[in-house]
Amino acid sequence: MFKNALMNEMVAFVAVAEFSSFTLAAASLNSTKSGTGKAVRKLEAELGLKLFNRTTRSVSLTEEGRIYFEAAKHALDTINETRLLLEARKDEPTGKLRVNLPNAIGRNIVNTLREFTDNFPKVTVELSLTDRFEDAVQGEWDVVVRIGELDDSSFVAKSLGQAKRILCASPRYIEEFGAPKDLNALRNHNSVAFRAPTGKIRPWLFKDASGKTSEISISPIAVFNDGRALVDAVVSGLGIAQVYDKAVSQALKSGDMVELLPSTSISGPPVNALIPSGRVMPAKTKVFIEFLKTHLS
Repeated sequence: MFKNALMNEMVAFVAVAEFSSFTLAAASLNSTKSGTGKAVRKLEAELGLKLFNRTTRSVSLTEEGRIYFEAAKHALDTINETRLLLEARKDEPTGKLRVNLPNAIGRNIVNTLREFTDNFPKVTVELSLTDRFEDAVQGEWDVVVRIGELDDSSFVAKSLGQAKRILCASPRYIEEFGAPKDLNALRNHNSVAFRAPTGKIRPWLFKDASGKTSEISISPIAVFNDGRALVDAVVSGLGIAQVYDKAVSQALKSGDMVELLPSTSISGPPVNALIPSGRVMPAKTKVFIEFLKTHLS
């Protein structure tokens, strides 16, 4: 660390050296001649050196002044170039982007990530997939995506929409066991459940004929605590699962999964992109959140 930066005094000195005039230097800096002279004298006092030879008619650099001028000019040019570079980065998406996603949603984003990298080749995306929010809190992520209400002041939430709870199975399962005709028929089918990070099995909630929310108890053939594994199990034909639509959008689109009893689906929790609070959102984060909105809508 420098003992004293004296940045303003250095700027005044360089201006005087370039113009060979306190008057012209002051005008270029929108300052006064006396103020510019005071700044140069302060710098000379800090350095313990005489930087200018002064007469009533001229101002010229001393030998020490010429040495200091070359170094000061280079330093100021470097600072200015860096400032311009950083300003450009605010508007152009560039740099490493660290993203933390739930397992199932992350699967969908991975399959569409080529679109983002094609559009923003100067951004390097580092993805981590985990359902544990604690892992997201402990990491230094640029973007964290989570389903559900969250109360953590260290993040600012940007809405990515609302999840919906839907019933799904694979074509293979339906071909072998048939599709349930109503909610009561679910008890005669193989069910696959998800164990949330809280340790509880996520209940199956539906909209009944009157529009009210009802819960159906199930005896699952398998329970998974990993969203990707649950989706893979359903696609393989293991059984029927109630999942969030945003976690299986690609599987539905490809035909690997089929929605069952769509009239019984029910609105689920919000989906949010979380960014660290107290920071200005850089361009790379803004464009990635827009990308998420497009593919999770």
